[in-house]
Amino acid sequence: MGNDVSVIFLDSAPIGANRRPVKLLDGVANLEWRTHYFATRASSAIRLAWDRMRRLCLQARFAATGVLSAGALSTRAFGLERALFEADADIYLAHNSETLLPAYNAARRRAAQLMFDSMEFHSDMGEEQSALEQRMTRELEKAVLLKCRLILASSAQVADALAQEYGIPRPLPLDNVPPIEPELPVKPASGLALYWRNSVVALGHRGLDEVFVALTSLPVDVTLHLQGRMPLDGGARLKSRIAELRLTPRVVFHPPYAPEDAVKEAARHHVGLCLERKGCRNHELTTSNKIFDYHMAGLVVVASDLPGLRGVLERSHGGLLFRPGSPKDLVERISRLRDDANLRQTLARNAREFALCEGNREREREKFVAVFEEICGQQRKNLERPDTADEL
Repeated sequence: MGNDVSVIFLDSAPIGANRRPVKLLDGVANLEWRTHYFATRASSAIRLAWDRMRRLCLQARFAATGVLSAGALSTRAFGLERALFEADADIYLAHNSETLLPAYNAARRRAAQLMFDSMEFHSDMGEEQSALEQRMTRELEKAVLLKCRLILASSAQVADALAQEYGIPRPLPLDNVPPIEPELPVKPASGLALYWRNSVVALGHRGLDEVFVALTSLPVDVTLHLQGRMPLDGGARLKSRIAELRLTPRVVFHPPYAPEDAVKEAARHHVGLCLERKGCRNHELTTSNKIFDYHMAGLVVVASDLPGLRGVLERSHGGLLFRPGSPKDLVERISRLRDDANLRQTLARNAREFALCEGNREREREKFVAVFEEICGQQRKNLERPDTADEL
């Protein structure tokens, strides 16, 4: 967008954390990186206890009066509004619901424009969200989304749902896609390597247990590769379940990867799994970034037959759908891929072609910049401070 636009990138991290390099931000001359620090048990147990007490009080106030504060949604929000206000930006683009109210308040005080990146369908996140949290998020979005100049959504299905739920103009869907990866590592010549990844490798609503059960009915040359951080118990429950099903030799754990290595890590396997269960609107509507990494990596995708995931495979013709929560159905799809090399090669080729032509960051960036420039072009001409660069 040019160096006349400057960007302040504000992220969050635990107190005392060392900032890890992010390849995407290297060498961007018009970008300033700031960090808002929050308390954790390891970094500041006393402050965390105080923040949690404040959060409970703010939640009680909301339950009694309907008055919502940012700290009621997340302890990480304490101090965030001040950091945003100090940025003195012309445009605030908030990412995720816990940043929306602080960004709205900062934008209002600065007479700035507000934009929002709705990574999820935040008011129905399933088992990880309480009924009170759902209610607070719904009230927040009802009050604030109408005041946003631009809303981004992580899928067409989320965009449609938000427009219907809140009576707002349809958000701009932007797929969470990787950059084009021109070269890929060679896949194993034998067997069928299944691949599943998540930020945390754990049993639960992401459907990992379904593939464990399915694996017991599949030949021994079908292996499962898991990648991500271990849960708080170090993976004890997970490994116990694997041992119970006598799958230990066939399940391989891989350590977390750097974001820029996501595609190449996936590309060492044959089939990428998206196993989300039914039960909340977020799972039904969103599309995880891993499905697009799988496509760029040239993997065949096996995904739950939910609207968001189905929409991707209908566009790409790069995989098969199975009935969510059904190990039996999953066995049938994986068996087809194992036994039919031609089908597997065709679907993998379709996946890779879709990623190179459509499902890549370069293509999605063009969509964002076009809409952003259209909305903000007039504001850039009428800045009260013509000698000062715009700030996002």
